[in-house]
Amino acid sequence: MADCPSLMQYDALYGCGSSEYWIDIQVSGIFGASNSKEKGVADGIRIFCQSFASQVKAYKLSELMLFFARYKAGKYDNSFASFDARRIGNAFFKEFNPERDHELDAINRKRVQDEIEGRRFIPPEGYSSLTWYNELKRRAESGDEEAMKILTVWQRKSSRNPYM
Repeated sequence: MADCPSLMQYDALYGCGSSEYWIDIQVSGIFGASNSKEKGVADGIRIFCQSFASQVKAYKLSELMLFFARYKAGKYDNSFASFDARRIGNAFFKEFNPERDHELDAINRKRVQDEIEGRRFIPPEGYSSLTWYNELKRRAESGDEEAMKILTVWQRKSSRNPYM
């Protein structure tokens, strides 16, 4: 949920190809941590990064950082003995993405629940909603401007929502 640019915005900010370079740095770090030192594999990283960057350009950098951190920690791929860039792509789309969607759903459900609870009316201590309403009506009739404002707002809301 961080306010962070997407990979596409990163390219717009720092020039075309910057996102591929950023991905290349991450993937090369994983390659460097593996036991694989084959030149052919290392040469293929650039091609993978170009393709992968085009597929994940809508994701925020914070999301991609989270993926690469989890990948490096061994969460998605249990084999650092040999390196294959395709496993990184598979881990992103088949493991990280569903996990990310699940986490975002939970965050959104919590946000909606918090908004609902924020709109919930809780009368002052010692009052029920009915006794507080009657008290506000009494105060408004005796000229209390604050009570009049509160009642006006409630009336507007109830006219828009008959179930309120």
